[in-house]
Amino acid sequence: MRHITYKLKYAALAAVAVMMLAACSDFLEITPRDQVTEDNFWNEKADIDQMVAGCYLSMQTEGFINNAIVWGEARSENLYPTSMLDSKEYNLYQIMRENLLSTNPYTKWINYYEVINKANTIIAMAPVVSQKDPSYHESDVLATIAEMTALRSLCYFYLIRTFDEVPFYRFAVQEEDAVAALPATPFNQVLDSLVYDLEAVRGNAIVHYPANDDNDRIGGRYYTTVNRVTRTAIDAMLTEMYLWQGNYDKAIASADAVIAQKRADYQEEYGASTSVSLTKPQLLTAPNGTAMELYQATTANPSLVHNAIFGGNGNSFESIFELAFTFQGSGSFYENTAFGRLFGENKAKDSNQGAGFLTPRPDIIAEMSAKSYSFWRSQYDVRFYNNIQTDNKYAEGTIRKGVALTFDIAAKSGSGLPFDNTSKGYFTISAYQNRNFIFYRLTDVMLLKAEALVLKATDEETDENKELLRQAFDLVYLVNTRSCTNRTDYLNANKTEATNRKLLREVIRGERNRELMYEGKRWFDLVRYARQEGSPKVVRSTVTSKVSSGAGGGTFPSMDALFWPYNKDEVRVNPNLHQKSIYASEASESYSSGNE
Repeated sequence: MRHITYKLKYAALAAVAVMMLAACSDFLEITPRDQVTEDNFWNEKADIDQMVAGCYLSMQTEGFINNAIVWGEARSENLYPTSMLDSKEYNLYQIMRENLLSTNPYTKWINYYEVINKANTIIAMAPVVSQKDPSYHESDVLATIAEMTALRSLCYFYLIRTFDEVPFYRFAVQEEDAVAALPATPFNQVLDSLVYDLEAVRGNAIVHYPANDDNDRIGGRYYTTVNRVTRTAIDAMLTEMYLWQGNYDKAIASADAVIAQKRADYQEEYGASTSVSLTKPQLLTAPNGTAMELYQATTANPSLVHNAIFGGNGNSFESIFELAFTFQGSGSFYENTAFGRLFGENKAKDSNQGAGFLTPRPDIIAEMSAKSYSFWRSQYDVRFYNNIQTDNKYAEGTIRKGVALTFDIAAKSGSGLPFDNTSKGYFTISAYQNRNFIFYRLTDVMLLKAEALVLKATDEETDENKELLRQAFDLVYLVNTRSCTNRTDYLNANKTEATNRKLLREVIRGERNRELMYEGKRWFDLVRYARQEGSPKVVRSTVTSKVSSGAGGGTFPSMDALFWPYNKDEVRVNPNLHQKSIYASEASESYSSGNE
């Protein structure tokens, strides 16, 4: 696993497996830690390094990434089922119909608690090892604890956004009984604890990891500084968590820390030269003076942004934290098969001539051809052409973002659309699923900051509020302008939406959806909007049309309906874990289909 600074040896894999590989049924069946804490293992820094590698390895499993995408995106309006879904993947089909049952395997959280358990143990053992190994300095120990605290916090953040209340603990498991009957901790209490933990360790986190070799660099086969948690990654996590808390000042400050570090990174990588290659990030300036270095799409190179961020080796300048999947051979567990399985070109199983289980919502394809813009504000937004192949070969659009190795969209002349994405030839698909999974990137944080600025402002006509809105508009303008190749179609600072708080909030929400679609963000964003408004109305108005035919819970009658049921096996083994009332009546039911 070369995306970290050390090699993961087979002996370490064995240690990780013995350490606390949870059983298939639920996370509570954990191998006691005292079976692997003998003096022959926890002796030196290399042992800690191996265990840290094991945490990242656990996050690279198909189950972990599958859940990150399905939990964060599948219930949103962005994704529709393909025609084969009900016969090939009935459990996912039921999710797309908003028919959530506790028997659905996508309700299992074992993959996330495995990482939590490993992180807890490393945090507990790092100080012990430092007493035995003089080369494992105090600063190294603190950096390890910061890194593992961040991974643990990220996993819990996924869990609470998916399930609302979840069992929460920070200690290394000694015996199964220690966590066998933990009750669910309320959402806000867990979130506050995560923020507290991250604030406590942020200053100890590594800012830049030393490069391992010539391939360890921006855009390289691996790039340790974004393939592991850094202080910047923690700042990105805090930005989003503060936003969920409603702490807008701190969200803005954390986003500023991310932006400042990225600007410093740009200077270090590219210098102050004005003759930077056009394939590198460009200094873009918004109408009110805000500036940021970002990749820029052009008419001559409309796929530049996608190729830099999602194509090739990934690990772009704009990345903050992403898991690197470097192909190691057929059947390697470094493959990111989740993207191939869900979006297309999974050659291992359940493929449909290149299509995946999920497809883009049909209206965002139809409106581009009709030039009646609602979702895409402009026919020159290259994210449409790079995200989706629209030749209707499979009777539905095919998602290429997260799947394609290279994007080769080219400009075309005539009165039709300015770019062509109707042929598979415009996308190079790797023989193996080796696309990285991105947790945080720069424009994500910029839009989180823009949201915080708008929410901090009020509707009063004060200079302070006007300045907050100007800053927010600049950020969304920069994100939009770098992906549009015709400047006449850019967001316009003279329009009412640039200065009206309510309208600008909707502009930011729309831009965030366009920028981050299919990255496992949209459903979580919708839930956050609902929490901000204290009502599921925003979700109901956005998603119901997708699931209105045959969907049991499609109207989202309550806030509880935005979260998933607990898996029936978790409720069965834990007497203190109680199913949400909205799902309680189906606790013993299962799908009546022969296609499971």
